[in-house]
Amino acid sequence: MGMSLSEYRRLALMSLWTGMIATLGIVFVFIPNVELVILAAFLGGTALGPRHGFIVAILGEAIFSALNPIGSGLGFPVLFVFQVFSVGFAGLLGGFASGMINNWESSVRLSVMLGALGLIITVFYDFMTTLSFLLTAGISETSLLGTISTGMLFFVVHMISNTIIFSLFGPALISLINRQLLMHRLILE
Repeated sequence: MGMSLSEYRRLALMSLWTGMIATLGIVFVFIPNVELVILAAFLGGTALGPRHGFIVAILGEAIFSALNPIGSGLGFPVLFVFQVFSVGFAGLLGGFASGMINNWESSVRLSVMLGALGLIITVFYDFMTTLSFLLTAGISETSLLGTISTGMLFFVVHMISNTIIFSLFGPALISLINRQLLMHRLILE
């Protein structure tokens, strides 16, 4: 039972995308709350579909979090799982949104929609990572309010930066990805 050429291509593209997600995480690790991991995971979903987008996103984030030069996520297992799942959600959502995204002709409407998706994914990511901290530290009303108020500036910067990154770079990157997939006959089912 051998693999078909399209299956080899899909596997190669998935491997490259996984490596890109991990690499982008490491390259931007020293810029607080400005990252390209979530966008790369989302774009992986648009290129590979929901299932494969989810797989590359969780693998890419797992590698990045485990090898993070600031501190490995493996030292905080609950945080690690929540980070991996949250970035996987970005790949899954990118796959589900790809049909709608590829049918929109208005670049302004696409930019606004991608910005909104970037904001939603980032809010989900920040909520899940904060929740992981609260689960390990013990959830109480005081700790919840303290954690949110302490991290609010970081949350806002992260949400604004991802909204801008998705809005400004998303449309052009999706167009480039679609052209490359078509040119190299990598349109995947």
